[in-house]
Amino acid sequence: MKFNVLFASLLLALSTQAFAEDAAKTADPAAAITAAEAAHKAAQAVGFEWRDTAKMIKSAKEAAKAGDAEKAIKLANAAKLQGDMGVKQAETAKNAEPRF
Repeated sequence: MKFNVLFASLLLALSTQAFAEDAAKTADPAAAITAAEAAHKAAQAVGFEWRDTAKMIKSAKEAAKAGDAEKAIKLANAAKLQGDMGVKQAETAKNAEPRF
């Protein structure tokens, strides 16, 4: 029984990842960069900007300008993830306290 649940969960996770990758490949580089910039600004607003996010956005813009849409989308999606995680980190830090 546990094996069946584990196997079903694994299949669901893999199929979800496949759909997410397809959506990212068909996305517009400009839209991906805009989303990354918004996430970056949100992370800056709460004071948890990650070090490489701005560099990734700059590289994504350069790749888009050079016509490498796939690289631009990949970099923009990574930058967006960093921005989103920065916001999540700020939310987690609100409740931070020592653990002994």
